[in-house]
Amino acid sequence: METRAWVWNGALVPELTSLPLPELREFDVLVKIRAIGICATDLHIMERKVSFAEPPYALGHEAAGEVVKLGAGVTRVGIGDRCTLDPSIGCGRCSACLTGNKHQCAQNREYGLNRSGFWQEYVVISENNVYLLPESVGYDAASQCETIHVCLGGMDKIQLRAGERAIIVGDGPTGLFFARLCKLQGASQVTVAGSRRKRLELARAYGADEVVNIRERDLLSAVEEQSYDVVIEAVGKTETIQLAQKLVANRGRILLFGLPEHKVEIDVMDLILREITCIGSANAPQVWSRVVDLLAAKRINVEPMITDRYPYEQLDQAIACAFAGGQERIKVVVENNE
Repeated sequence: METRAWVWNGALVPELTSLPLPELREFDVLVKIRAIGICATDLHIMERKVSFAEPPYALGHEAAGEVVKLGAGVTRVGIGDRCTLDPSIGCGRCSACLTGNKHQCAQNREYGLNRSGFWQEYVVISENNVYLLPESVGYDAASQCETIHVCLGGMDKIQLRAGERAIIVGDGPTGLFFARLCKLQGASQVTVAGSRRKRLELARAYGADEVVNIRERDLLSAVEEQSYDVVIEAVGKTETIQLAQKLVANRGRILLFGLPEHKVEIDVMDLILREITCIGSANAPQVWSRVVDLLAAKRINVEPMITDRYPYEQLDQAIACAFAGGQERIKVVVENNE
């Protein structure tokens, strides 16, 4: 069996072609992809800003769909089930996998990053990577479960306590989700710093008490050199990582989430003397079911974040739209309603 797929061949425009689908193993399912989120990581891969990606293959690691075929041993899901997909795969046998940390597995692979991903009409995937959706959660919103899950995993690691003050540096989709999660977890003050008006307006709608447009105001001056118990760095640039250290309070915590392209120098002496904790976070397989519950309970409203929609046949145009960026664009989603 083959599937139509948009394949990255090394250029900034993917090509629509056909790919062979692997045979279903005992615990695999065949999923018809219904919605795909275009992630900044996809764009970085196409720009050759990461070392692990070598074309040609289909990108895409944010997706939701419908189960259409089952392997002989599948029991968790059924044909017709609506689902969102965890793209991370581990060996299933090592200590990392057995403790719920398959992303740390030495054999870890991930759909759309280092193996063919979700820019396809159909995908074969293990039933263990499938999370069922209630009817109240649309495919478009569910395509963002992957993004929310990495943010929720970061929140678990940073252990924000009710009443603490938090600042998020970055107004991308993850920065906005972090703002919402900080408010849900009881932060007394949530500040979001960014440079795009529409995104900062959405941060307010998600519960941010204060937003700072760094195109208009110097951040340190704007917050009057206040310090924060929790600083979430969601940009990944040298200057914003170093800025996070200036914003954090004595004995506070910094969540390093944005991925820098180069090595970053930080003031280790300051970290030691002020007893600051720096925590890195990139993935969290164990939180997936909680993400679905948050969406089902309407604790996170994804709809305002989706600013652009394209049909599957125009995924190349969706990529061009995402590359174009702009002040008003937040998230581009590709839908397959056929």
